[in-house]
Amino acid sequence: MSPNYLPAVDDILSVIRYLSQQNATVELTKSFRGLVVHEDVSILEVNLDDAAFRVSNTETCAALEGDVYLHSRLFPKPVMAQIKSLNLNKGRLVLSGFAYIDIEWKMRQHERVQPKHPTYVTLHWKGKAVRPFVRNISVDGMGVLAYKILEKGMRIQPGSNVLLDFELPPDHQYTALKGTVIHIRAMGCYSSAIGMRFFPKAKEACSLDQYVALRQQEILEELNQVYWELSSPRRVESLFF
Repeated sequence: MSPNYLPAVDDILSVIRYLSQQNATVELTKSFRGLVVHEDVSILEVNLDDAAFRVSNTETCAALEGDVYLHSRLFPKPVMAQIKSLNLNKGRLVLSGFAYIDIEWKMRQHERVQPKHPTYVTLHWKGKAVRPFVRNISVDGMGVLAYKILEKGMRIQPGSNVLLDFELPPDHQYTALKGTVIHIRAMGCYSSAIGMRFFPKAKEACSLDQYVALRQQEILEELNQVYWELSSPRRVESLFF
């Protein structure tokens, strides 16, 4: 397991059990195509290695797969968990594999979105350039996935100043947009996840805001579509089984 994760199942389940006794809710968050979906979920039961929750928001249900995150003032750190089962008709979610995340959770200042189609950006640094894949974008930043940047001489670190060239539909073009690397993490043996902050000019900021707002609306529509597809009888029967 990654050093960023600190297993503490017994402790986490004890906190969840206590919250259940207090009839308290837990905040659940999950990213869906860049957007973070939030919902306060109630606790139904706590077992030896899993816990069941009530999820009422249909959008949240549609986004639930893989890892999710739980937040409470009683948790010393945010909690990551895996979905064990999900019953859409009953709104019942069972989680297991609880672990504390050894990073600080910060609320986003601006909404992020994942581009609808594969999008690449040209990242310039000290006369070198790479073409990483765009994972998400907001009005003031971008997350990308770069391949073998060290082999290409791109030894950027947090604090490195970069220039970015990219294009977003339908006709938003950005040239030499100034940015700063906020974080960089290894993803496997050859890839790196890089988070950057933008410093757009007024016209660029307006253009980015228009794109993010439009894409956000598209993602919400996609989320609704996913829910209706999953809630059909044939799909529900096979979900997580």
